[in-house]
Amino acid sequence: MTAINLFPDQSGLVDRVRQSMRRHKSVLMQSVTGSGKTVMAAFMIQSAVSKGNRCVFIVPRNELLRQTAETFATFGIEFGYFAAGYAPNPFAKVQLASGPTLSRRLDKAPHADIVLVDEVHYGAAQLETIIRHYQARGAWVVGLSATPWKMSGKGLGDWFDHMEQGPSIAKLISDGRLSTYRLFAPSAPDLSGVKTTAGDYAKGQLNDVMENDRVLIGNAVSHYKQHAAGRLNVTFCTSLKHAEIVADAFKDQGIPAAMISGEMDQDERSRRIKAFARRELHVLTSVDLLSFGFDLASAAQMDVTIEAMSDMRPTKSLSLQLQKWGRVLRRKDEPALIFDHAGNSDPDRGHGMPDDEREWTLEGRQRRSRDGAEPTQPVRQCPQCYMVHRPTPDCPGCGFVYPIQSRMIDEVEGELAEITERREKKEARMNQGRAQTLEQLMAMGKSRGNAMHILRARQRKAAG
Repeated sequence: MTAINLFPDQSGLVDRVRQSMRRHKSVLMQSVTGSGKTVMAAFMIQSAVSKGNRCVFIVPRNELLRQTAETFATFGIEFGYFAAGYAPNPFAKVQLASGPTLSRRLDKAPHADIVLVDEVHYGAAQLETIIRHYQARGAWVVGLSATPWKMSGKGLGDWFDHMEQGPSIAKLISDGRLSTYRLFAPSAPDLSGVKTTAGDYAKGQLNDVMENDRVLIGNAVSHYKQHAAGRLNVTFCTSLKHAEIVADAFKDQGIPAAMISGEMDQDERSRRIKAFARRELHVLTSVDLLSFGFDLASAAQMDVTIEAMSDMRPTKSLSLQLQKWGRVLRRKDEPALIFDHAGNSDPDRGHGMPDDEREWTLEGRQRRSRDGAEPTQPVRQCPQCYMVHRPTPDCPGCGFVYPIQSRMIDEVEGELAEITERREKKEARMNQGRAQTLEQLMAMGKSRGNAMHILRARQRKAAG
């Protein structure tokens, strides 16, 4: 087997996971998209096999089988398949399994000392039976996820005893392991009439809004032309129909584009991805295919660097949103360009910035505030280029200088008002003290009863 060299952040996380496995049989490893979870899993499998252990690595979708197999083959890991349509090798100590196939054939499930579950936040129904099956047989279960909540926001504490978190997106950007980015939010759909189902927008209603909002689609095309012309862009859509409509809109403006999907013939999908890698296509539109671990470079059998993304898939799921952002944040020399046409970065009703600090727990997402927004860090949006960024005196995108707010004037005016009010109150008290008769007090605006009360109080004080 070929030795696997890990980055310091990877080796640190793997060491913590292995230490935790001494105390817990089920451990969740959280590591952000683009941090190399499959490579870390391969490292752990190499080590486990060298000690005589049998391992099963589970992927949630068949599209991920081939690219995982390529990673294992690169490092000389001998493995067999447990997946429909693939020739098995039951004697291999490592089995690469399809989640859907395994959930239907648990009676023939391969033996394992250690089970690693990729994208463990995805496919809860099938994983419930798989994880319980192996836990009942005493196997260690290690879950891998960038966003360790189910799509509904529920935690994974039912399956795992402990979680180890890797470095944040902000830390990996700072260390040069992920790309810096520039985010623009020039438009957003009106979703006031779209209901929420199972923690996210109702799919049918959302599709109706997004498929018919041609102004929004036109805005996405024009913004790409203005800021990212010629760059490799992936566009997230709400439905296959929507993805086709958006791809056609790009093509109508002379931008080579195509739609890809998991339902598409594999050869045709591969052809389109290769055309994208060779820059014959500049835009790929998709729905869910690119959201969960699908590697364009593996599918194209050549390097593919996603340089920009257009987001036209509104979602209330933080997990889904971070998976989308993760596609474009993989390391490159130039900043990634993110065009939010879905309102997903809106600090009031969306998820904030990609590198906001977030705390993951096995219990899941905390209850949202009344307006439904996640707690986010403060941001500014440029009125000229629509770039969204952390507060700075000027826009990092176009250099627009924000007008200085008249805070000093407001403070001075507030201080003057307060001083004037204090002086008026003091003068009124002094005048009241000078008044000696009922008529004088009433002339100052005191009621007859109040004036009598003041005079009697003075008399009692003088007598006492």
